[in-house]
Amino acid sequence: MAWRRGGPCQAPAIAERPGPSAVVRWPLRYEHPIAGGFVREIEAGFHAVASVVHAEIEQPYEGIVMIEIDSEDGPRRVAIDYYDFTFVNARCAAEVHTYFKFQHLRGGYPDFPNVEPGGYVTTSPFLYAYWWRLRALRRKAPPTSDAFGRFGLRFSAPVREAALRILDGESRLAYAGGSRATSHTRYLREMARARVCLDMPGQGPFCCRMVEGLAMGCCMIGPRHGTVLPEDLSDGVNYVHCKEDLSDLGDLCVAYARDEERRASVEASAARYFDEVLHPVRIAERYLRLVRG
Repeated sequence: MAWRRGGPCQAPAIAERPGPSAVVRWPLRYEHPIAGGFVREIEAGFHAVASVVHAEIEQPYEGIVMIEIDSEDGPRRVAIDYYDFTFVNARCAAEVHTYFKFQHLRGGYPDFPNVEPGGYVTTSPFLYAYWWRLRALRRKAPPTSDAFGRFGLRFSAPVREAALRILDGESRLAYAGGSRATSHTRYLREMARARVCLDMPGQGPFCCRMVEGLAMGCCMIGPRHGTVLPEDLSDGVNYVHCKEDLSDLGDLCVAYARDEERRASVEASAARYFDEVLHPVRIAERYLRLVRG
């Protein structure tokens, strides 16, 4: 593949930070192998902004990766909760300095003041290696569909099926997608070349689709999430919210597919959001800032 021969995209510029270099102790092994897919890119982000050393760190909690970050007053234990559920592990939260929660409830956790929104990631290495090229493909290549939605039906099947039926039955749109799995690289290219893209819940309120769409600068449309990112997505600015019952989904897809100027504004803001908030380097920088003060 020509993209691979040309090498991956460059990481964003690193913000200058005063003080000594941070040291992050990263575990040699995880509680479950699936954790690697969720935290691999965050570890890569830490390599860009800190000294990372691998060490034996106990991993007693399901769905959580325990790390340590050195501060001026010694190492601090930190939890990265990648579980696609919104509950907090109370025992873990009581033991750590900071607890980063991927699926962080919009209402927060009043009993756990050290729980912070952890951001969200996709488990696709291809997306993180070639996000800028996928974004360029979106800008330069002609669209191949008005609206794109491709979802498996293992999780959140009722809302996903309802959304796909709406697109399939919308005569005003050229629709691409469905529930059949395709290769991930093909799926990302399909998504990159659609005028608007659907984002529906997965096992939790956030789904990988959201991160992938923002990274590529897509105009994403979906119901308002019940969970929050470090900076909330803004309706009509970097994301388009439809009603929870999807009753306006078809009309919104048509409106944004037809209005190029309005759509371009959302696309530019979505790409900027990923660059400033959800790129793994930015996630790692934020983790360091909050843990070290």
